[in-house]
Amino acid sequence: MGTQKDNIKILVDPPVQQHHRSKMAALVPELVNMASEPHISTADLLRKALVVARRLAVQELVTWINSELNGYNDSEVPEYRKVVGQLHAENPYRGGTVPFIVPQEIAEIVTLIPLAQPLPELQQLAKSDTLLLRYFPADMEQILMNMMMEGSGSATRPLVKFTPIQIGGVVDRVRSRILDWALDLEDRGIIGEGMSFTLEEKQAVQEQHYHFGNVSGSQIQISSNGSTQAQTNTNSGHDLEAVKGLIDALGAILERGVVPDDAVDEMRAELATLKAQAASPKPKWEIIKATARTIKTIAEGVAGNILGELAKPHVVTLLALAAGA
Repeated sequence: MGTQKDNIKILVDPPVQQHHRSKMAALVPELVNMASEPHISTADLLRKALVVARRLAVQELVTWINSELNGYNDSEVPEYRKVVGQLHAENPYRGGTVPFIVPQEIAEIVTLIPLAQPLPELQQLAKSDTLLLRYFPADMEQILMNMMMEGSGSATRPLVKFTPIQIGGVVDRVRSRILDWALDLEDRGIIGEGMSFTLEEKQAVQEQHYHFGNVSGSQIQISSNGSTQAQTNTNSGHDLEAVKGLIDALGAILERGVVPDDAVDEMRAELATLKAQAASPKPKWEIIKATARTIKTIAEGVAGNILGELAKPHVVTLLALAAGA
């Protein structure tokens, strides 16, 4: 005979379905966590940051991330992507290379290597177990070989050596910038709960200006609307005199007919821009530098040794301006 206990049926409600109401990961904390995990590649981190930047409509960051992922093909390489190598020349007798000594002012320019490659490519280069080599454009190579001839009576192909560790440092700085930005968003209460942002969060971001590509250090620069950031013009009168000397030297080259016909008009136009800036009471050095980069590109892309026609001081001026110095 069953006991009362046996006759009791315990009714159990069916399991409460988990409607996946557990909170979806918030975008910004997830980005912080990714940046803190060394096993997550910086390229993957950038792609996640791109999602955050697009949803917050931070256009400067979107542009910067796209440049990092796709390479700085048509834009200036940021300062943190420039590494300094060691100048060498090929050894024709024993193979390998030997150090190549040039005046300090030239060495500082020619050993500065802008890394324009996409960041995923830099990640692969950083894994290399050998030194990396960079050769020069034809005109610059000829100038350096002429210097070798003056010093030793013989010349071989010059190159710059740099290390995978330096490449890794560039990748790490990109990673640090993403982390700095994500932490700043967290500090401002911009979280991205449920993989999206509220109108208030978007408005709070728009009140800030983030500067990524043009900052030389590892941290981003942040300023609020209405604030001003003063820029000190460190270019002295001596620099302007050097530019005027370069203008005269380039003009003389044009008059001698050294520049090929297909590049004459373009060179004259750029030279006119330099002249206008040099004559201005307030020359815009960014325009001068951009023009110098264009002139250097023209010189390297045409037949003939245009740069080789310049005296050494003018070569130094052109290369320094083109490098943004």
